[in-house]
Amino acid sequence: MEYRLGNSLRVKSRGETVELTCPHCNKDVKFGVFSNFERRLAPKITLLDCNTVYFLVCPECTSIYTVDEAKGDSFKKGEKLSIGNFDLKTLKEFKEKI
Repeated sequence: MEYRLGNSLRVKSRGETVELTCPHCNKDVKFGVFSNFERRLAPKITLLDCNTVYFLVCPECTSIYTVDEAKGDSFKKGEKLSIGNFDLKTLKEFKEKI
């Protein structure tokens, strides 16, 4: 099983969330937030899929979740409350486009 965490191999730490409940282990934890893409070379070209993928890791059970790009961008700008319990989504399995 392969998961795509975005377009870049570099992963940057973005900090920790406020205390949230992990959907997998049901513990109240501060998720570590990471992102993989920070520059957009050609934002107006629709042929390129340039998305920043934000993913959160539970420190207790190591489950990985993602949030919408807009929520992650707000978090990156310092809005700690932009990510809540209902924003966590599971990562989808990557299927290569042929």
